[in-house]
Amino acid sequence: MRVGHIAPLTSASFAALFAAALFLPGGAAQAQTPSDPRNQCGALSSGAATCSNQAYANGIRYDAADGWNDGVAGDVTVTVTGGAATTITAPASPPNGWTDAAISVRTNPGTSRDIALTVGTGSNRVAIVEASGATSNGISIMQMGNADDGTTVIIGSGVTIGSATAPMMQHGVTLYTGQTSNTGDHTITSAATIHSTNYGILVDAQGGSGNVAVTNSGAITTQETGGDANQKSGIRILDWSGRRGGSRTADTRTTVTNTGSITVSAANARGIEVNAEGLGLYRVVNSGTVSASGAGGHGIDLFANEHRGAAGTDAVVVESAGDVTASGAGAHGIRIATWDPDPADMDRGKGSGNFKVTTTGGAIRSNWDGIIVSNQNPAAGAVTIDSAAAITSAARSGIAVYTRGAATVTNRGAITANGAEGDDN
Repeated sequence: MRVGHIAPLTSASFAALFAAALFLPGGAAQAQTPSDPRNQCGALSSGAATCSNQAYANGIRYDAADGWNDGVAGDVTVTVTGGAATTITAPASPPNGWTDAAISVRTNPGTSRDIALTVGTGSNRVAIVEASGATSNGISIMQMGNADDGTTVIIGSGVTIGSATAPMMQHGVTLYTGQTSNTGDHTITSAATIHSTNYGILVDAQGGSGNVAVTNSGAITTQETGGDANQKSGIRILDWSGRRGGSRTADTRTTVTNTGSITVSAANARGIEVNAEGLGLYRVVNSGTVSASGAGGHGIDLFANEHRGAAGTDAVVVESAGDVTASGAGAHGIRIATWDPDPADMDRGKGSGNFKVTTTGGAIRSNWDGIIVSNQNPAAGAVTIDSAAAITSAARSGIAVYTRGAATVTNRGAITANGAEGDDN
């Protein structure tokens, strides 16, 4: 087993805690009427709307705060069929700051309704573009419902969100779940091409006990310049339900599956990032291509500080068969980590489940460690690494493990490591 010095875990990991502020209402809601250009797909008189193949110059917006909630029972279904004429431009001056998006759907707290959003049926064309001078999301979903309200977002392969020369100036796709009593499952399935200055796909799971899944088969690129310097990862799941009174259990699963291409270049931008301060099980599965070139920008980063996986379970898992590159200074290819618990804050470091990394092929290229697992939980479960990837580390170790529990490392691939070898654990 090769061991190097562990990369410092900085407060930057928590910068996205403040990202939730993006979702706070920025002003009073504006009443929505049939003549409102944001309501071009028709009123949700029966809980559903289908958007025809045409241009939408001021976006598509179904926001409970705008009045459609009154008298509309049941679930919310919005379908943007797509076609040669379907170009959706984010509104330059939307009335609510937190719904700055080309497509926006929001439910009201205290109501009970599922959300189903389809953009680009099959491979139909849909172009989502940023308005000149605007700072918008491509697609924004705010699930504020209670009970078992779930969210299903399907984005087809013919969809483009932003462009290389004019990316969305916030996130490509965002999903926010805010009610601790929500037990519904929330899924995003995207085959779109996404260009954004901030996160490509962001799930902010502030509450609830349902499963969360993001599946990407498209191409995601986040820009180095513009936007927020601390919000530039390709796919990011922020699960702070454990800190927000959420009711996740050891059976709740959060999963990211990537078969597409993810490219990020800013400092501290991760290709795939899961910040797990929730109460469930966490898993990243990659068979695509992930590249992070900024300083401190790990390829796959699963920060699992407060998982509640029971002893003997595979609670925090990364599986990769694709290529992962993290070429910036201080960057790891695949990282699973927890903080060393602070005695003054024993909420940290919870969970006794196992940490596991499995690679079945592909190449891992990194500036620091190719694969690193640092499990500092007081009741740390076992760490298992089984790797068949070709690993190249420019400055540190091919595989590094730091744990208070048992560790097993099996390497089946070639390792080229230029860093100093430390003591065996």
